[in-house]
Amino acid sequence: MLDVIRHKFLNLNAMDDMQWPHITPNGSPLPAQPKSRPAARFSSILSDSEDDEPMDDVDLKAYWQAIAKRYEAQSFDMAKMSVNQADQLPLHWTVVNVSITEDRHTMFVTRQRAGHKPLIFCLPLKGRREGQEDEHLTYEDAIKELQEIIRLSDEGTRQAADVKKDDREARMAWWKTRSELDGRLRELLGDIEFCWLGAFKTIFTPTDLHSDDLAALRTRLDVVFKGSLVFQEKKPKSRLGLDDGLLECFSTLPPNCREEELEDLVYFILDLYQFHGVPVAISEVDMDQVVVELRNALEEHAARIKGRVGQDGDGDAAGEKDDGHIFLVLDKNVQGIPWESLPVLRGKSVSRIPSMDFLIDRLEFSHWRKWEDGRAQEGLVDQASVDPRRTYFVLNPSGDLKGTEGRFAEWLTGMKSVGWDGVVGHAPSEQQFVDALTNRDLVIYFGHGGAEQYVRSHKIRHLPRCAATMLWGCSSGILKYMGDFDRTGTPYHYMLAGCPTLVANLWDVTDRDIDKFSQSVFDDLHLNADAVKQWRADGGGAERTSVVRAVAKARESCKLKYLTGAAPVVYGIPFYL
Repeated sequence: MLDVIRHKFLNLNAMDDMQWPHITPNGSPLPAQPKSRPAARFSSILSDSEDDEPMDDVDLKAYWQAIAKRYEAQSFDMAKMSVNQADQLPLHWTVVNVSITEDRHTMFVTRQRAGHKPLIFCLPLKGRREGQEDEHLTYEDAIKELQEIIRLSDEGTRQAADVKKDDREARMAWWKTRSELDGRLRELLGDIEFCWLGAFKTIFTPTDLHSDDLAALRTRLDVVFKGSLVFQEKKPKSRLGLDDGLLECFSTLPPNCREEELEDLVYFILDLYQFHGVPVAISEVDMDQVVVELRNALEEHAARIKGRVGQDGDGDAAGEKDDGHIFLVLDKNVQGIPWESLPVLRGKSVSRIPSMDFLIDRLEFSHWRKWEDGRAQEGLVDQASVDPRRTYFVLNPSGDLKGTEGRFAEWLTGMKSVGWDGVVGHAPSEQQFVDALTNRDLVIYFGHGGAEQYVRSHKIRHLPRCAATMLWGCSSGILKYMGDFDRTGTPYHYMLAGCPTLVANLWDVTDRDIDKFSQSVFDDLHLNADAVKQWRADGGGAERTSVVRAVAKARESCKLKYLTGAAPVVYGIPFYL
């Protein structure tokens, strides 16, 4: 990050590729004249001039210098490292880290929220349940199956062009293969959740229980375990109670979950008894009876929560916020897995970030943003600032995606009336793409890959400012495996550029199905001429939709809800339109 920041302003007055250079009579170049800058900083209102003017480089430079100082000041001082960074985050943000040990036998899952103690689970990936040694899904097996599904999907995507429209049998065979792969991926994600997470999947469902509900659940669980467990000592040394954070976490376990998941919870609590010096005769525990009573306790808790919702009428008795958002910080070993489509996360507002520091950077950026009248954008620290009128598009730059061009060309052309601009049917120059990322608020790309063939990666990394971006091309969001080193790829470059939000695909997809997906996202974000024309920066009281929720909802619009629907993911923080 520090190296990237150093390069962001090295060529502040460098020659613009779109302008003719100035030279002396003897042919030597004259220094480039700096462009005039608008007075308002971080204004998201269109300039009065026809050409987009870059934002105030002085303020951008000050922001990046502040970020650099913070990174330079980082040290391994235990006192500083013990400070919970999550306390700086909005209350409805949750950060979940997932990492695998080097031997691939253990997974660490941690959860951090403002005002809560961090929660950490250490989960064995080699069967932790009895009789599962031969059936358990190892890390190697899961990755091998995922890679095989993607390989076969990529082959099918390439073969689609060879299937003739009038060959009914070939089309049926092609769709049958695709549907089977879709089912395999859905089954794999279900197995990952069940075998790897089990009852601990509740770490992905943060909640804030009412104190009365928390106390009632604690009392009910005490009754379950004290009545069912056989203690080796007649008088246990002390009364053991679950930590409030753990109790809240497990309270979201569905009452209709599988018995094995309830057993996970039982054995976890048994281990807690043992760890706190309360010996339990585990061999004498009637596991079937404990599981039945535990399920009854969860059913009673769910009914209590439902009743409170009915009384309060606010739909928030369990503390589950409609605008709640989960950020995933994934290590290099699990970044290729579409975690967003695990059953526990499917349909929820989930995005990926490189690290907790990325979120802190975005919070810092929010303090620099201003409205067009110079007022600070207070209260908007939990979202990126995107003016839908400041949008640039690139449609079918290679000229061979005629179907996609036919589906979107008319709409995009009509959006020029509200300030949009872009190219259709031909490639943009690198300078055009760079200018769009620098000066616009939203860039939408319909083409092959992640537009790497039109703009070099270092050009993106060194941008002082980067627009929210949607890259609908194949494998635009993949991070390449680099062995012992961290993964790298297009999303990495955009995050380093300061891109607040990036929508991209983890693997290759077919154009028709991904077009359905993107159209669903555009509809939910109200990206039409009438809505964009009436858009107001301060919201104007209108209900807005998060791009992350729009992406989550769009998964169900695809014909192949996993093979295509699970491919798009979001990097960064949400923006609302």
